[in-house]
Amino acid sequence: MVKFTRRKMIGAAVIGVLIIAGIAGITGVAELSRGVGASDLEEGIIAYVNLEELFEAHPDKALAEEKLNLEARELQQELEEKADELSQEEQQQMLQEYQQILSEREQELIAGVLEQIEGLIIELAEENGFQVVLDGQNVLYGGYNLTPDIIERMEE
Repeated sequence: MVKFTRRKMIGAAVIGVLIIAGIAGITGVAELSRGVGASDLEEGIIAYVNLEELFEAHPDKALAEEKLNLEARELQQELEEKADELSQEEQQQMLQEYQQILSEREQELIAGVLEQIEGLIIELAEENGFQVVLDGQNVLYGGYNLTPDIIERMEE
């Protein structure tokens, strides 16, 4: 069974968060540069999310893994059927090609799920007036955990 690797998921998620922070935080950065008072923090301009938890909770993640597993089985079957006709070197080359195909497909599936998560983050941040959304791994203190709200929205 193929699982999305944690490193690939987190790498893609970090890029997504940087994009989200850039989009959702433009006005927040401007306000932060002018100086944030205690009342601004009480109003909750900063939120954070646990990207790994959101990815694991996303309903399309399991479906994406199933698709990837099916494609892997199909490619394996094709390789086994052709293996007797191919030299060892040709078999190795075909295996590498199939691994590349699966890796690219995995990235496509991850990107689709992450795009949906990013959309929900932006949607809920705007609805709740958050000007900056950070990855929860980078938050030491304060802020609002938006993760449960996003999971709830995903389940609707």
